[in-house]
Amino acid sequence: MGIEDELMLTGGPGEGEEEEEEAVNPLTNIREQCEQIETCVKLREILDTCTERVSSQSQTKETCTEELFDFLHALCG
Repeated sequence: MGIEDELMLTGGPGEGEEEEEEAVNPLTNIREQCEQIETCVKLREILDTCTERVSSQSQTKETCTEELFDFLHALCG
């Protein structure tokens, strides 16, 4: 098999090599969108406050599930 045959099989030099696009983290896009919505900002603050409160207690049954769901619901709208 010669170079000509190899070029035909591989599609020529450089073909098949695609430029890699920079991967975009979807979470980054969601955060940017959220920063523009006042409701999201307020719910994020409520969630952060709850998380800090729960994290600071060694024994608690409290979770931030409701706050998390409210925040996620606002994001997914």
